[in-house]
Amino acid sequence: MRTKLILPVLISLLIMSCDKDDNNNCPIGKGFEIYPTVIPYCNNLEIDYSTVDFDTILLKNTPILRYYDLIKYDTLSHKLTLNISHDSLKFGGYDLRGTMFVVTIDKNPIYCGFYWPVISSIPCNWVFIEEPYQGLDNLENNKIVISFDNGQYYPDPRLDNRIIDRLVQDGKIK
Repeated sequence: MRTKLILPVLISLLIMSCDKDDNNNCPIGKGFEIYPTVIPYCNNLEIDYSTVDFDTILLKNTPILRYYDLIKYDTLSHKLTLNISHDSLKFGGYDLRGTMFVVTIDKNPIYCGFYWPVISSIPCNWVFIEEPYQGLDNLENNKIVISFDNGQYYPDPRLDNRIIDRLVQDGKIK
């Protein structure tokens, strides 16, 4: 009688301990990832984000976008094809001046950007991911675009060699 009771409990524990997420091939902190910041910084038109000291910005432990979720990166349009819905990227609360994120390679910060609300009438002067809105962006559900709106003054941080080299190495460049 006791054995009959223990066996279902053990099987249940075994099933619950299995990792249903197939992310073992790419653990957190590996490859191209996008992290939210601990403090929700907003975009400031007076800051030169090409000179940000990332040692002063704390990142959350879990990325918004894991490398495993990235299927393809188009370096011409900076459109990312994901194996998840763009709606599942949880940037959290933000105001009309966006909320900061940091792009990393192997958990090393490369550049920062902002998740930008589609309802904002304020322009972003740096890298941004605009909140998906089917009526305006015509993006498929599994795509996002990382935009840059300051090329006349600063080099495009999205084309950093560390990013491109890693994406080429892993066959994720279109």
